[in-house]
Amino acid sequence: MATTRVLIRAAALTLLVSAGPASAQDDDLPLRPSAGPYRGVVVDDKTGQPLPSAVVIILWQRLDDQIQGLRRLAGAREVFTNENGEFLHEVGSVEGRLPPGTFAPRIVIFRPGYAALPSRPQLFPPGVPAARFAEAGASARLKPVTDYEDRSEAFNTFIAMLSAAQLFPPTELPETSELIRFELESLGARPMKPAPPSGR
Repeated sequence: MATTRVLIRAAALTLLVSAGPASAQDDDLPLRPSAGPYRGVVVDDKTGQPLPSAVVIILWQRLDDQIQGLRRLAGAREVFTNENGEFLHEVGSVEGRLPPGTFAPRIVIFRPGYAALPSRPQLFPPGVPAARFAEAGASARLKPVTDYEDRSEAFNTFIAMLSAAQLFPPTELPETSELIRFELESLGARPMKPAPPSGR
């Protein structure tokens, strides 16, 4: 029953995300060359202790050439925080290959047992502006969640943002796929089958 509820809620959020084109947001800025690297530390909001093994996804979107207001994924990368809760996204070589009209990057952070960043699904555009992590000393505070309902809600929020970014299923983010599989199993879902290799 609980497993079904988690999967149904994730599916419902995915449908919500896919329902229509995104509207422009005030914080949408064009991509600026050499704005990165993006770095920071992820900590527990209650204790201030660093959180290792949190996934930090940076993504770029652009507007569709044919459908007004619809966003397309232009690129995405994943890194995990180290034992000190630190992460680093070196993006110079990636951003040099992105198409014209790409927006400035956005970031989504998640660790099982914690609310995602952002903690409420920021869908259009997904995530928070990466610019906040371009300055030295940037940090992200994740709130711990222990209750089953809160933990499944945090997971669904993370999945909703990946869906909004056209990153679900996260085939181009292999370690994130493993993290999702782990959290689904922790929440009582049956193990997911690995995605078939692309091209099939």
